[in-house]
Amino acid sequence: MRILVTGAGGAAAISVWKSLSAEHELFMADMDPLATGLYLVPPERRLIIPRGDSPDLVPALRRACETWRIEALLPTVDAELMVVAADRKRFEAAGVAVPISPLECLRLCRDKHLLMEAVHGQVPIPSSEPLTRQVADGVAAFPRFAKPRLGAGSRGIARIDNREDLEMQAMDGSVLLQEYLPGEEYSVDTYVRLDGRAIAAVPRVRMKIDSGVAIASRTVDVPEVIRSAVRTAEIIGIRGVANVQFKRASDGVFKLLEVNPRFPGTLPLTAAAGVDIPKLMVDELLGRPLPDQLMPFKELMVVRYWTEHYFDAREWEALCRQH
Repeated sequence: MRILVTGAGGAAAISVWKSLSAEHELFMADMDPLATGLYLVPPERRLIIPRGDSPDLVPALRRACETWRIEALLPTVDAELMVVAADRKRFEAAGVAVPISPLECLRLCRDKHLLMEAVHGQVPIPSSEPLTRQVADGVAAFPRFAKPRLGAGSRGIARIDNREDLEMQAMDGSVLLQEYLPGEEYSVDTYVRLDGRAIAAVPRVRMKIDSGVAIASRTVDVPEVIRSAVRTAEIIGIRGVANVQFKRASDGVFKLLEVNPRFPGTLPLTAAAGVDIPKLMVDELLGRPLPDQLMPFKELMVVRYWTEHYFDAREWEALCRQH
Protein backbone atom coordinates (compact mmCIF):
# COMPACT_ATOMS: atom_id res chain seq x y z
CA MET A 1 0.00 0.00 0.00
CA ARG A 2 0.92 3.66 -0.42
CA ILE A 3 0.53 5.15 3.07
CA LEU A 4 0.96 8.78 4.15
CA VAL A 5 1.95 9.13 7.82
CA THR A 6 1.88 12.50 9.57
CA GLY A 7 3.80 13.54 12.67
CA ALA A 8 7.06 12.23 11.21
CA GLY A 9 9.01 13.76 14.08
CA GLY A 10 7.20 11.71 16.72
CA ALA A 11 7.84 8.26 18.09
CA ALA A 12 4.43 7.05 16.88
CA ALA A 13 5.16 7.72 13.21
CA ILE A 14 8.57 6.11 13.47
CA SER A 15 7.01 3.09 15.16
CA VAL A 16 4.65 2.73 12.19
CA TRP A 17 7.60 3.07 9.82
CA LYS A 18 9.43 0.27 11.63
CA SER A 19 6.48 -2.08 11.18
CA LEU A 20 5.49 -1.27 7.60
CA SER A 21 8.37 0.21 5.61
CA ALA A 22 9.79 -3.14 4.46
CA GLU A 23 6.55 -4.18 2.72
CA HIS A 24 4.75 -0.92 1.92
CA GLU A 25 5.49 2.45 0.33
CA LEU A 26 5.49 4.98 3.16
CA PHE A 27 5.33 8.75 2.72
CA MET A 28 6.15 10.93 5.73
CA ALA A 29 4.83 14.39 6.60
CA ASP A 30 5.55 16.90 9.36
CA MET A 31 5.46 20.65 9.98
CA ASP A 32 9.17 20.66 10.93
CA PRO A 33 11.89 20.17 8.29
CA LEU A 34 14.05 18.62 11.03
CA ALA A 35 11.50 15.87 11.86
CA THR A 36 13.49 12.64 12.08
CA GLY A 37 11.03 10.43 10.22
CA LEU A 38 11.20 12.58 7.08
CA TYR A 39 14.71 11.32 6.47
CA LEU A 40 13.79 7.64 6.82
CA VAL A 41 12.09 7.69 3.41
CA PRO A 42 13.42 8.83 0.01
CA PRO A 43 13.33 12.60 -0.70
CA GLU A 44 10.44 12.28 -3.15
CA ARG A 45 8.26 10.89 -0.33
CA ARG A 46 8.67 13.78 2.12
CA LEU A 47 6.21 16.58 2.78
CA ILE A 48 6.11 19.69 4.96
CA ILE A 49 2.53 20.35 6.11
CA PRO A 50 0.77 23.08 8.14
CA ARG A 51 0.13 22.81 11.86
CA GLY A 52 -2.67 20.58 13.09
CA ASP A 53 -4.80 23.61 14.00
CA SER A 54 -4.34 25.32 10.64
CA PRO A 55 -7.25 25.50 8.16
CA ASP A 56 -4.67 24.73 5.46
CA LEU A 57 -3.83 21.28 6.85
CA VAL A 58 -6.61 19.19 5.30
CA PRO A 59 -6.36 20.80 1.83
CA ALA A 60 -2.60 20.15 1.89
CA LEU A 61 -3.17 16.51 2.81
CA ARG A 62 -5.82 16.10 0.11
CA ARG A 63 -3.43 17.48 -2.51
CA ALA A 64 -0.65 15.17 -1.33
CA CYS A 65 -2.94 12.14 -1.43
CA GLU A 66 -3.99 12.98 -4.98
CA THR A 67 -0.45 13.66 -6.17
CA TRP A 68 1.03 10.53 -4.65
CA ARG A 69 -2.01 8.27 -5.22
CA ILE A 70 -2.13 7.58 -1.48
CA GLU A 71 -4.32 4.65 -0.40
CA ALA A 72 -4.31 5.30 3.36
CA LEU A 73 -3.79 8.48 5.40
CA LEU A 74 -2.58 7.89 8.93
CA PRO A 75 -2.46 10.97 11.21
CA THR A 76 -0.45 10.37 14.39
CA VAL A 77 -0.71 13.84 15.96
CA ASP A 78 -3.50 14.56 18.45
CA ALA A 79 -4.25 17.99 17.00
CA GLU A 80 -4.80 16.50 13.54
CA LEU A 81 -7.19 13.68 14.40
CA MET A 82 -10.51 15.52 14.60
CA VAL A 83 -9.96 17.76 11.58
CA VAL A 84 -8.98 14.79 9.43
CA ALA A 85 -11.88 12.69 10.72
CA ALA A 86 -14.29 15.54 9.97
CA ASP A 87 -13.21 15.36 6.31
CA ARG A 88 -13.16 11.55 6.18
CA LYS A 89 -15.89 11.25 3.52
CA ARG A 90 -13.99 13.41 1.05
CA PHE A 91 -10.82 11.38 1.54
CA GLU A 92 -12.71 8.12 1.14
CA ALA A 93 -14.49 9.40 -1.96
CA ALA A 94 -11.03 9.93 -3.45
CA GLY A 95 -10.05 6.35 -2.58
CA VAL A 96 -8.05 7.22 0.55
CA ALA A 97 -8.78 5.19 3.67
CA VAL A 98 -8.54 7.03 6.99
CA PRO A 99 -8.05 4.30 9.63
CA ILE A 100 -8.87 6.30 12.76
CA SER A 101 -11.85 6.29 15.12
CA PRO A 102 -15.12 8.09 14.30
CA LEU A 103 -15.42 11.79 15.04
CA GLU A 104 -17.76 11.35 18.03
CA CYS A 105 -15.34 8.89 19.63
CA LEU A 106 -12.49 11.36 19.13
CA ARG A 107 -14.57 14.06 20.85
CA LEU A 108 -15.07 11.79 23.87
CA CYS A 109 -11.36 11.06 24.09
CA ARG A 110 -10.48 14.76 23.87
CA ASP A 111 -12.89 15.76 26.66
CA LYS A 112 -11.85 13.77 29.71
CA HIS A 113 -15.02 14.65 31.62
CA LEU A 114 -17.26 13.32 28.85
CA LEU A 115 -15.07 10.23 28.64
CA MET A 116 -15.55 9.49 32.33
CA GLU A 117 -19.30 10.04 32.03
CA ALA A 118 -19.49 7.70 29.03
CA VAL A 119 -17.95 4.72 30.86
CA HIS A 120 -19.26 5.45 34.37
CA GLY A 121 -20.66 2.32 35.99
CA GLN A 122 -19.13 0.00 33.42
CA VAL A 123 -15.38 0.63 33.87
CA PRO A 124 -13.65 1.65 37.12
CA ILE A 125 -12.93 5.38 37.10
CA PRO A 126 -11.53 7.81 39.67
CA SER A 127 -13.92 10.18 41.43
CA SER A 128 -13.89 13.17 39.15
CA GLU A 129 -15.65 16.48 38.50
CA PRO A 130 -14.99 19.76 36.73
CA LEU A 131 -13.42 22.23 39.15
CA THR A 132 -15.58 25.20 40.13
CA ARG A 133 -15.56 27.48 43.15
CA GLN A 134 -18.26 25.38 44.76
CA VAL A 135 -16.37 22.14 44.14
CA ALA A 136 -13.15 23.63 45.52
CA ASP A 137 -14.89 24.80 48.69
CA GLY A 138 -16.13 21.27 49.26
CA VAL A 139 -12.72 19.58 49.07
CA ALA A 140 -11.87 18.25 52.53
CA ALA A 141 -8.93 15.90 51.92
CA PHE A 142 -5.70 15.85 49.94
CA PRO A 143 -3.87 14.85 47.80
CA ARG A 144 -6.00 15.23 44.70
CA PHE A 145 -5.12 15.36 41.03
CA ALA A 146 -5.86 18.09 38.49
CA LYS A 147 -5.71 17.90 34.71
CA PRO A 148 -7.07 20.00 31.84
CA ARG A 149 -10.49 18.75 30.80
CA LEU A 150 -9.59 19.17 27.12
CA GLY A 151 -6.44 18.15 25.35
CA ALA A 152 -3.98 15.29 25.34
CA GLY A 153 -0.70 14.29 26.93
CA SER A 154 0.56 15.39 30.32
CA ARG A 155 0.48 19.15 29.75
CA GLY A 156 -1.07 21.03 32.65
CA ILE A 157 -1.42 18.09 35.04
CA ALA A 158 -0.70 18.69 38.73
CA ARG A 159 -0.77 16.88 42.03
CA ILE A 160 -2.79 18.95 44.51
CA ASP A 161 -1.30 18.51 47.98
CA ASN A 162 -3.02 21.33 49.83
CA ARG A 163 -5.50 24.15 49.53
CA GLU A 164 -2.84 26.54 48.25
CA ASP A 165 -2.19 24.20 45.31
CA LEU A 166 -5.93 23.98 44.70
CA GLU A 167 -6.38 27.74 44.65
CA MET A 168 -3.83 28.01 41.84
CA GLN A 169 -6.12 26.07 39.49
CA ALA A 170 -8.75 27.62 37.21
CA MET A 171 -12.24 27.45 38.73
CA ASP A 172 -14.18 27.77 35.47
CA GLY A 173 -14.80 24.06 34.86
CA SER A 174 -11.89 23.72 32.41
CA VAL A 175 -9.90 21.66 34.93
CA LEU A 176 -10.90 18.19 36.04
CA LEU A 177 -10.32 17.51 39.75
CA GLN A 178 -9.85 13.82 40.42
CA GLU A 179 -9.10 11.27 43.08
CA TYR A 180 -5.34 10.80 43.42
CA LEU A 181 -4.20 7.38 42.20
CA PRO A 182 -0.92 6.42 43.89
CA GLY A 183 -0.23 3.06 42.21
CA GLU A 184 1.46 1.87 39.04
CA GLU A 185 0.27 2.96 35.61
CA TYR A 186 -0.47 0.71 32.64
CA SER A 187 -0.84 1.73 29.01
CA VAL A 188 -2.84 -0.78 26.97
CA ASP A 189 -2.26 -0.88 23.22
CA THR A 190 -5.56 -1.97 21.69
CA TYR A 191 -6.89 -2.74 18.22
CA VAL A 192 -10.59 -2.88 17.39
CA ARG A 193 -11.80 -4.22 14.05
CA LEU A 194 -14.16 -2.15 11.93
CA ASP A 195 -17.02 -4.41 13.06
CA GLY A 196 -16.35 -3.43 16.69
CA ARG A 197 -14.57 -6.57 17.89
CA ALA A 198 -11.41 -5.99 19.93
CA ILE A 199 -8.61 -8.33 18.88
CA ALA A 200 -5.64 -6.79 20.69
CA ALA A 201 -5.12 -5.47 24.21
CA VAL A 202 -1.51 -5.49 25.39
CA PRO A 203 -0.74 -3.77 28.72
CA ARG A 204 2.70 -2.34 29.33
CA VAL A 205 4.25 -0.48 32.19
CA ARG A 206 6.65 2.40 31.61
CA MET A 207 9.64 1.62 33.83
CA LYS A 208 11.85 4.61 33.05
CA ILE A 209 10.97 7.96 31.48
CA ASP A 210 13.37 10.46 29.92
CA SER A 211 11.98 13.82 28.69
CA GLY A 212 8.50 12.32 28.58
CA VAL A 213 9.53 9.32 26.48
CA ALA A 214 9.55 5.75 27.82
CA ILE A 215 13.06 4.36 27.43
CA ALA A 216 12.40 1.19 29.44
CA SER A 217 9.07 -0.65 29.30
CA ARG A 218 7.60 -4.07 29.94
CA THR A 219 4.53 -5.87 28.66
CA VAL A 220 2.52 -7.47 31.46
CA ASP A 221 -0.47 -9.83 31.36
CA VAL A 222 -2.95 -8.22 33.77
CA PRO A 223 -6.44 -9.68 33.04
CA GLU A 224 -8.26 -6.97 35.04
CA VAL A 225 -6.62 -4.20 33.02
CA ILE A 226 -7.15 -6.02 29.72
CA ARG A 227 -10.87 -6.45 30.41
CA SER A 228 -11.30 -2.80 31.35
CA ALA A 229 -9.37 -1.61 28.29
CA VAL A 230 -11.49 -3.72 25.94
CA ARG A 231 -14.71 -2.60 27.60
CA THR A 232 -13.67 1.06 27.40
CA ALA A 233 -12.85 0.76 23.70
CA GLU A 234 -16.19 -0.94 23.04
CA ILE A 235 -18.25 1.64 24.93
CA ILE A 236 -16.77 4.73 23.31
CA GLY A 237 -16.62 3.28 19.80
CA ILE A 238 -12.90 2.96 19.12
CA ARG A 239 -12.05 1.66 15.66
CA GLY A 240 -8.51 0.72 14.80
CA VAL A 241 -5.76 1.55 17.26
CA ALA A 242 -5.96 3.27 20.64
CA ASN A 243 -3.91 3.48 23.79
CA VAL A 244 -6.00 3.13 26.97
CA GLN A 245 -4.36 4.17 30.24
CA PHE A 246 -5.07 2.99 33.79
CA LYS A 247 -3.58 3.63 37.23
CA ARG A 248 -3.99 1.67 40.45
CA ALA A 249 -6.02 3.38 43.18
CA SER A 250 -5.28 3.13 46.90
CA ASP A 251 -7.88 0.33 47.15
CA GLY A 252 -5.98 -1.72 44.55
CA VAL A 253 -8.45 -1.19 41.69
CA PHE A 254 -7.11 -0.07 38.31
CA LYS A 255 -9.01 3.03 37.22
CA LEU A 256 -9.22 4.70 33.83
CA LEU A 257 -7.01 7.74 33.20
CA GLU A 258 -7.58 8.56 29.54
CA VAL A 259 -7.76 7.19 26.01
CA ASN A 260 -5.40 8.23 23.22
CA PRO A 261 -7.12 7.22 19.95
CA ARG A 262 -3.94 7.03 17.89
CA PHE A 263 -0.75 5.05 17.51
CA PRO A 264 1.47 5.24 20.61
CA GLY A 265 5.22 5.59 20.40
CA THR A 266 6.09 2.31 22.13
CA LEU A 267 4.50 0.05 19.49
CA PRO A 268 7.75 -1.79 18.65
CA LEU A 269 7.58 -3.43 22.08
CA THR A 270 3.98 -4.52 21.48
CA ALA A 271 4.99 -5.90 18.06
CA ALA A 272 7.97 -7.75 19.55
CA ALA A 273 5.62 -9.24 22.13
CA GLY A 274 3.60 -10.77 19.29
CA VAL A 275 0.99 -8.18 18.30
CA ASP A 276 2.07 -5.97 15.39
CA ILE A 277 -0.75 -3.40 15.36
CA PRO A 278 0.25 -1.44 12.23
CA LYS A 279 0.28 -4.70 10.28
CA LEU A 280 -3.17 -5.57 11.66
CA MET A 281 -4.39 -2.20 10.38
CA VAL A 282 -3.01 -2.82 6.89
CA ASP A 283 -4.39 -6.36 6.80
CA GLU A 284 -7.84 -5.01 7.58
CA LEU A 285 -7.56 -2.29 4.94
CA LEU A 286 -6.60 -4.94 2.38
CA GLY A 287 -9.49 -7.20 3.36
CA ARG A 288 -7.31 -9.94 4.79
CA PRO A 289 -8.74 -12.12 7.57
CA LEU A 290 -8.11 -10.94 11.13
CA PRO A 291 -8.33 -12.90 14.40
CA ASP A 292 -11.76 -13.30 15.99
CA GLN A 293 -10.53 -12.99 19.57
CA LEU A 294 -7.86 -11.28 21.61
CA MET A 295 -4.41 -12.17 20.33
CA PRO A 296 -1.94 -13.75 22.77
CA PHE A 297 1.25 -11.92 23.63
CA LYS A 298 4.37 -12.61 25.65
CA GLU A 299 5.75 -10.69 28.57
CA LEU A 300 8.82 -8.85 27.38
CA MET A 301 11.04 -5.92 28.35
CA VAL A 302 12.73 -3.30 26.24
CA VAL A 303 15.36 -0.63 26.80
CA ARG A 304 15.73 2.02 24.12
CA TYR A 305 18.73 3.94 22.88
CA TRP A 306 19.54 6.69 20.40
CA THR A 307 20.78 5.88 16.92
CA GLU A 308 22.04 8.11 14.12
CA HIS A 309 20.94 8.68 10.54
CA TYR A 310 23.30 10.65 8.29
CA PHE A 311 22.34 12.45 5.09
CA ASP A 312 23.34 15.28 2.79
CA ALA A 313 22.40 18.71 4.21
CA ARG A 314 20.92 19.61 0.82
CA GLU A 315 18.01 17.28 1.63
CA TRP A 316 17.14 19.43 4.63
CA GLU A 317 17.55 22.60 2.57
CA ALA A 318 15.05 21.25 0.03
CA LEU A 319 12.49 20.68 2.77
CA CYS A 320 13.07 24.17 4.17
CA ARG A 321 12.06 25.55 0.78
CA GLN A 322 8.73 23.72 1.16
CA HIS A 323 8.24 25.26 4.61
